[in-house]
Amino acid sequence: MGQKDSETETETEHFKHILIQAYHKGELSANITAKDMIEGLIVQLQCFFKADNK
Repeated sequence: MGQKDSETETETEHFKHILIQAYHKGELSANITAKDMIEGLIVQLQCFFKADNK
């Protein structure tokens, strides 16, 4: 496994963590659509990257 694979795995784990947090906060429900999930992920990531750039 190269560095690129490791970085992708780390990013994937981070995204999964964001989705799990959203689910636990009640932001995701059992009947959420893929579109809703992606839109929610985009909002979470925008906040993450804004905080990361400061």
